[in-house]
Amino acid sequence: MLKTIIRKEHKNKWEKRAPLTPKAVKTLTEQGLSIELEPCDIRIFPDQEYQAAGAIYPSSPDQAEFVLGIKEPPVDSIKHGQVHLAFSHTIKGQDYNMPLLKKFLDEEATLFDYEPIVDPATGQRTIAFGRYAGIAGAVDSFSILGEKLAQKGLTTPLSDLKMTYNYGTVEHLKETLEGIDLSKGEPIRALVVGTGKVGKGSIEVCEWLGLPKVSAKDFLAGNLPEGSFYAVLSSRHINRRKDGGEFNMKEFVAKGTELYESTFDKVLGKFNILLQTPYWEEMYPKHLTKDRMQQNKDKLPLVIGDISCDINGSLECTTKASDIDNPAFTYNADTDESKDGISWEGVTVMSIDNLPCELPIDASNDFSKALTTYAPQIMQMDLSKPFAECGLPEDLADAVIVYKGQLTPNYEYLKEYL
Repeated sequence: MLKTIIRKEHKNKWEKRAPLTPKAVKTLTEQGLSIELEPCDIRIFPDQEYQAAGAIYPSSPDQAEFVLGIKEPPVDSIKHGQVHLAFSHTIKGQDYNMPLLKKFLDEEATLFDYEPIVDPATGQRTIAFGRYAGIAGAVDSFSILGEKLAQKGLTTPLSDLKMTYNYGTVEHLKETLEGIDLSKGEPIRALVVGTGKVGKGSIEVCEWLGLPKVSAKDFLAGNLPEGSFYAVLSSRHINRRKDGGEFNMKEFVAKGTELYESTFDKVLGKFNILLQTPYWEEMYPKHLTKDRMQQNKDKLPLVIGDISCDINGSLECTTKASDIDNPAFTYNADTDESKDGISWEGVTVMSIDNLPCELPIDASNDFSKALTTYAPQIMQMDLSKPFAECGLPEDLADAVIVYKGQLTPNYEYLKEYL
């Protein structure tokens, strides 16, 4: 049984989430498992609650065999032969985390990543914060829109809406939003792109705000109400086959720009806030290139919530990630410059890359439910055996990027990025 510890998070002051809650630790310790805890003064659950639940405290990750975290651990914290579980942000060969990946190789350590853990039956991720990213990203974007409208003296109840973290829990947030009447003041016309977990989280916010829904068909046809509304579009609505053929989702996912191009310019001018939620890669069309923004600068929305936060990706106005302390910057299509803050001299972008941190209680509770099953399975793996024989179930084995200093077969492609 691997000696296991919950480490503190180092990313920034907002990272208050925990991979296991005190309740989950109590469940595991009652099963005879031993969980240690590194002291942390910002974790959403006090250290004392973990002690009461049976965690060994205080402890240090330096002596642990299995280290549980949320975000990627500091490079210099990886010890020889250790096992780490975290969102490592290495799967795409991200430049900024290649030193971390190399450290795992050099230290003959083992790296599990949450992102590839999926339900074998459905292929859906089982550990993810998508809903909370969608909720927080939408609320923050609406708050920014309210502030931007207020700069021009345009009244809207959104002017009183605060950033997500001010509300503590989803329940309190929902109650607050349901008390807002957007039938008064400047119309709020929202477009949500994407229907995955992140998109559904954003849609929840639109519903809590009482925004009337316009169907995709009516939205595309321009059959829009005079007042506030929201609409939801998916890839089939804003991309077309280059040869004029019928859109096929499986083909679009497999071929991307080889066969398809964006038609996003056709919907510009119909909304004043965009909530962008889908996962994006280079193989897919971009919806707002700098040229397209320049050509349609009078039709751009006032605010873009790039919840997916793909820098220089599908929306090229997302020139950087913003943060909870400084949530917005404004991109000027004429000058191709981004300036921090909210301004009418361009489109204002929210691109916070750690949105679930704003709802740490709810996010940790959901996360911990899944990890209560996975953690014991990892704790019982046999590191003395080859990877194929170490005793991991298939879903966890698929999430091992590095095993004892070697890239596993699924991730050998990362060699070219090192």
